[in-house]
Amino acid sequence: MALGLIMCDRFTLPWDKVAIDLSFEGAWRSWQYRHRFSQVDTDIRHGGDGARVMTRADEGKQTSNFYWDTSGREIAIYPRNVWSDGEVDVDQAAEWIDG
Repeated sequence: MALGLIMCDRFTLPWDKVAIDLSFEGAWRSWQYRHRFSQVDTDIRHGGDGARVMTRADEGKQTSNFYWDTSGREIAIYPRNVWSDGEVDVDQAAEWIDG
């Protein structure tokens, strides 16, 4: 999700939990590739709220590309150190996503 937003030049979203829950969960259920991300699919199917499921990869998690910060008035996406120059190579980032 973070990569898709970055590809649309969106590094932040307003922290509107209800809107994010509804938007993410609805989009997820209709996305034809959701089965490739079994943990997200399981979490949503078992009642996980969309905002939490979407932003689970916080700074402390092991992810190679990006992490989410939900501590402010906006949800922010930050690149990991691999993109320390500030330039994200979206093709390379996509290749690093498992599956």
